[in-house]
Amino acid sequence: MGKQVQPGEMNAVTDYSALIDGAGINVCKLLLDDELTILWANDNFYISSGFGKDEYQTLFHHIKAYYTGHGDEFAKIKNAFYDVLQKGERRVKVGCRRPLKNGGCAWINIDAVITGEVVDGSEVALAVYSDISDVAKLKAERDRLLEEKTRYFEWMMDEYIGNIYISDLETYELLFLNKTAAATLHTTKADATGKKCYEVIQGRTSPCPFCNNALLTEADVYAWEFDNPNLEKTFMIRNRVINWQGHRSRIELSHDMMSAEYKLAKKDQERDAILKTIPGGLARVDARDCETILWYGGNFLEMLGYTDEQFVHELHSKCSYVHPDDRERAASLMRSISQTGEYSVGEFKFVTRSGDVRILTVTLCYVSGEDSWDGIPSIYSVGIDITEERREQERQRRALEDAYQSLHVANLAKSNFLSSMSHDIRTPMNAIIGMTTIARANLHEPEKVNGCLGKINASSMHLLRLINEVLDMSKIESGKVDLVLEDVSLPDVVDNIVSICRPMMVAKEQEFKVNIFNVHGEHVITDGDRLQQVFMNLLSNAIKYTPDGGKISLTINELKSELPTKGNYEFIFTDNGIGMSDEYVQHVFEPFARAEDERISKIQGTGLGLAITQNIVQMMNGTIEVQSRLGQGSTFTVSVPLELQLKEEQEHEELSGLPVLVVDDEQAVCESATMLLQELGMRGSWVMSGAEAVERVVEAHERRDDFYAVILDWKMPDMDGLETVRVIRKRVGPKVPIIIISAYDYSNIEKEFITAGADAFISKPLFKSKMLHVLQLFCDTYKDDCDGDIVPELHKELAGKKVLLVEDNELNREIAVELLEMQGLKVEAAENGKVAVEMFAMSVPGYYDVVLMDIQMPVMDGYEATAALRALPRRDAVSIPILALTANAFITDAGKAKNAGMNDHITKPINLDVLFAALYKWLV
Repeated sequence: MGKQVQPGEMNAVTDYSALIDGAGINVCKLLLDDELTILWANDNFYISSGFGKDEYQTLFHHIKAYYTGHGDEFAKIKNAFYDVLQKGERRVKVGCRRPLKNGGCAWINIDAVITGEVVDGSEVALAVYSDISDVAKLKAERDRLLEEKTRYFEWMMDEYIGNIYISDLETYELLFLNKTAAATLHTTKADATGKKCYEVIQGRTSPCPFCNNALLTEADVYAWEFDNPNLEKTFMIRNRVINWQGHRSRIELSHDMMSAEYKLAKKDQERDAILKTIPGGLARVDARDCETILWYGGNFLEMLGYTDEQFVHELHSKCSYVHPDDRERAASLMRSISQTGEYSVGEFKFVTRSGDVRILTVTLCYVSGEDSWDGIPSIYSVGIDITEERREQERQRRALEDAYQSLHVANLAKSNFLSSMSHDIRTPMNAIIGMTTIARANLHEPEKVNGCLGKINASSMHLLRLINEVLDMSKIESGKVDLVLEDVSLPDVVDNIVSICRPMMVAKEQEFKVNIFNVHGEHVITDGDRLQQVFMNLLSNAIKYTPDGGKISLTINELKSELPTKGNYEFIFTDNGIGMSDEYVQHVFEPFARAEDERISKIQGTGLGLAITQNIVQMMNGTIEVQSRLGQGSTFTVSVPLELQLKEEQEHEELSGLPVLVVDDEQAVCESATMLLQELGMRGSWVMSGAEAVERVVEAHERRDDFYAVILDWKMPDMDGLETVRVIRKRVGPKVPIIIISAYDYSNIEKEFITAGADAFISKPLFKSKMLHVLQLFCDTYKDDCDGDIVPELHKELAGKKVLLVEDNELNREIAVELLEMQGLKVEAAENGKVAVEMFAMSVPGYYDVVLMDIQMPVMDGYEATAALRALPRRDAVSIPILALTANAFITDAGKAKNAGMNDHITKPINLDVLFAALYKWLV
């Protein structure tokens, strides 16, 4: 006969249910039909929706009805279940929104297990709903918790207090039995699985009437009591037909009705299994004092770092582990729920035995004395350690604040930049507009018009530099700048920069010196334009921020290199200008940065020059450093490794052993020049005054051992270079060549020195190649036309050359034609690429000497026109020089032009020197 469930057992089940509800778990049992019918749910499931249990069950018989108006969310849930069913799997996880009674929605995770039970032909799933709306940042921890809860349901069958058997209805083979069943049968799961169920359970040789009969269905449970003579026990048995891993099977749940002790022990085992699924610590607190711990479990002690003995003897089973800052708040919350009977969630700091402070989220649930098994009113709590999550949140918060601050600073810098740029751009624009107006009003006064045009040109060049800096910085920041490697002569780079900057330094009466030390490799492989840009930015800054009459110097050192193919170069730019504060030096290379100084408020600039310079130097694998003192000046040091051009050393045996005297009032210049002479195999010596030079030259002449040459600085104290030349010529005659070390523009002194008897000029800085070139002039004779560097007239040889100019802008076309024809070239113009190709095709071969091709044009652009022209079936289509004449001014644009078949790339606005240099290169 059966046996009724005892009241004590019912109270235990109630306690377990209260514990699960107190932990905030929402559980439901779903039928996997088209509507996802709810078979069962706990109280929390209904409460969390905002509806009462009765109200919910009256309104919604299935999940589909509950999701009316939210079909997409229902489809997501349903598809998740059916996808798993089709794959033959059991675990379902889906995140979705859950409508609430108040009209809002909560974000939930559904974590379910398909139990294998079948109802009305549909599978059954046991689902856990987790609200993640307010704990999005704890998602990882909650996912872990849900995963552990799901694992609990997966092995709950194995931990079930009663016996569970699953057998195939066709073969009667045992497919599964849980640990309890194996213990009841005094066997193991491995030994029993696969054997006939009636043999193992009942000791029979054939199926019993209960193993397979009409009462066994998928729709309902078939229950009966059975006295098993083989085990000598009476069991309450419940059977049902299920689909188990593809087998039509019978599941049997049975309980030993005669052993209450056995059942209680198993219930304790079930309780322990439930507690192990909770990823945290559990505690039962006496609600009478809200302080005494009556019971604990789970990972309670592990989280606090105590053993059982330490907890009792050191903490006296009290909750004094709560941080002092939170202790009163925790007690107040427990007293509050003791009055209301509701459960609550709070966040508290706990102190471990080692002194670490941990942060826990704690769920508190009150159970009255009447409902408690021992009559003590209690507060059940579940604590989960969220310290790492909170630390990560704090880290992310700080990172967000830092990012916001960086963005704020960047936006402020760019705002300041735009404000500064507005002023800097409008200044030359105002000059251009104003001078244009003045010129128009004075067309009858050529001198005034010419003055206006000069100022317009200067303002235009300044405006162009501003625009180029902004565009260049944009290119660098977007990573679109590549270095174009080419053969570069360092002397040429220095000469170009100094020739550009010399007028500005002369206007401010600044003293400028270039010092060369140990530079053996003058020819390198690098991006010459970018290296020149670095020099230009640093030298122009030194000029701008050095007052009138100040001193500026450039020192070039070649340091020792471990690789024979590499040279380590150091370029040092020094000035005695206004300098910078220590605070500003920290930001000097930041884009848009300009010091707040009234002395520079009127100096034009974008604040991008040094940022561009640093980027270029870093792209060259170099470094740039700055030292500065406010009011004393600045020093910028650029160190870059450069590939050397491995050229054979030029033979200059004809100079070997010849004596040369260097005369300069600066010892560094004398030593550097003498060292270069010695590298050339000559005998170099030096003096630091004109009087000493005269004395040495006369002595050598009297010994009949005249100097091969005298290299003489033109500016010296006491006896200057001009007077020294005159005295030498008077004392020893014209035999000894005298070479004047001149400023970069020696045109204003050339005539006077030649009249006095000078033979040649050499400009600073004194590179070895320059000295060799000048000294070789005197190898055959001491007086061979040495009137200085004579520059041939460039444009005479271009006269009569035929130019095909392709330009779509009428005004630009008119300007270009005028400029070219002024130099004697013959120009024919085309308004687009298509017309240009047609004109070339109709001309006789060799008619045109060069094509100047714009890039951006309607109908056919410059790239297309060049390709079409090169493809024409005539010899000159391949050989004629095609020069890009375009506003596309970046290095990558030059590469595109070359790839399209063009020979050279000239940027707009047109620089006449650059244009005619290119024409001279390709036509002469």
